[in-house]
Amino acid sequence: MTKQQQNVGDMGFWHHFGELRIRLIKSVGIIFLSFCGCYSFHKQIFQLLRYPFDQAYQTVLGKTPVLIQTGILEAFFVYLKLSLLASLFVASPFIFYQAWRFVAPGLKVNEKRHIIPFVFLATLFFIGGALFGYFFVFPKGFGFFLSLTADQNIEALIKMQDYYKLAAWMLMGFGISFESPLIVMYLVFFGVLSRDTLIRAWRGVIVGIVVFSAIITPTPDPGTLMMMSLPLIGLYGLTIVVTYFFPNRKNRDAH
Repeated sequence: MTKQQQNVGDMGFWHHFGELRIRLIKSVGIIFLSFCGCYSFHKQIFQLLRYPFDQAYQTVLGKTPVLIQTGILEAFFVYLKLSLLASLFVASPFIFYQAWRFVAPGLKVNEKRHIIPFVFLATLFFIGGALFGYFFVFPKGFGFFLSLTADQNIEALIKMQDYYKLAAWMLMGFGISFESPLIVMYLVFFGVLSRDTLIRAWRGVIVGIVVFSAIITPTPDPGTLMMMSLPLIGLYGLTIVVTYFFPNRKNRDAH
C-alpha cells in the first residue's frame, strides 16, 4: 500500500465531512454569484423558457398565448426560482469540478488526471440533455396537450407558476438523465463495474430507460417516448463501445 493510499485510508468520517462542506460552500458561492447575474436577465430568460410553448400554441391554435398569474407575488417568486435554475446550468462546470475534487483523494495519480475530461463531458451532457429536451421534446409535448382541446372552444389559461414547474422539472430531468452514460463509463474505468456486466444487463437497462422516459416525458404518445428513450439507449450502447478503448486496469495501476 502506498503512502498516499494510507493517508486516504486514515481519513476519518469528520475529515470527509469537512471536505464535503468545503466543496458545498464553494459550489453554493459560485451558484449565488451566477444567480445574481442571471436575475439581472430574469425576464429575458423567462421569454426563452416559454418560447417552445409559444411556438406550439401558435402552431396549434394560431395565436400568441397569454400566461396568467393568480397572485401578486407569483411573478416575483417565479423569477427568483428561474434565476436559480439558470444559475445551476451556468455554474455546472464549477460544480462538477468540485464534485471531482471531493472524490479525487480516493483516486490514483493517473486517474486524477481525468479532471478536465470529466468536467468537460459532464457539463456537455448536462447542458446538452436540457437542450435536447428544450428543442425536440418541448414543442412536440406542448403541441400534443394543446391539440386535445383545440376543436372544443376551450381557452387554455396557463399559470406562470405552473408552466415554470413543468418546464424546470423537464429541463433538470433531461439534463440529469443524460449524465447517466458518463457515470457508468467512469464506473467501468475505475473498476466498479465491468463491461461484461453492462452487456449482460442490456435488456433490463433498456426496459428501465423506457420506463424512465415514460415518466419524464410530458406526453403518452409513442413518438415523444421514442425521442427520449432512443438517445439514451444509443448513449448506453456508445458507453459500452467506448469501454473497449479503456486500457487494461492492471496496466493503469502499474503507472
